[in-house]
Amino acid sequence: MPRKDTYTLRDALLGGPGLDGYAFNADTYCVPCGQAIAREVFDKYAGGQVDWLTFTDSEQIPQPIFFAESDSAQHCGECGEYLYGGSEDA
Repeated sequence: MPRKDTYTLRDALLGGPGLDGYAFNADTYCVPCGQAIAREVFDKYAGGQVDWLTFTDSEQIPQPIFFAESDSAQHCGECGEYLYGGSEDA
């Protein structure tokens, strides 16, 4: 699929099978919290559009995590919900 010139919030919120959460600024987030952050981030961009380099940078736009694996338990950086990996009790 060819790259588009710009990407929008709609593109950032596309999910699909295996969506376990989002990565943003070196932390992981559950789907609802990750999508809320994406909405806040896109509100800051004039016209709600970003280029490819911005869209694919997890320090600027929350990135989807699909079929995640980890040896240690991962929790949402916002609400603390268990996401995946290790043991939920960890």
